[in-house]
Amino acid sequence: MLDYKNLPPVAGENSREYCRRLESIGHEEAFIRKALRFHFGMETFEFPSFFDDFELARFRHIALIRQLSPNRTDYSMIKKISGNLGVSQEHAKLWFEKFREKEEVLDPGEHTLDQ
Repeated sequence: MLDYKNLPPVAGENSREYCRRLESIGHEEAFIRKALRFHFGMETFEFPSFFDDFELARFRHIALIRQLSPNRTDYSMIKKISGNLGVSQEHAKLWFEKFREKEEVLDPGEHTLDQ
């Protein structure tokens, strides 16, 4: 598994471009958050709205939660998503619903964290 410290931004790459690059090579939101914090000094409070534009990274994180605890109830999933991503439970519920809608059409390798 790659260490985010060894994935620096390329010259001239801003935080959004960097995030998009990491998302495109298969990383999930928590990994990218750590990388952004390390390389760009982003603050935790910036992440919830920042990642609304990075659907695959967010879905990969939700998939990881489900993979680690496949028998969670919907309520437990929503609480966990809310806590992990620092979003309200209402916002977490919306993301979980989006995830479930797309989960069936995503290639399993497309949203798991085996990378």
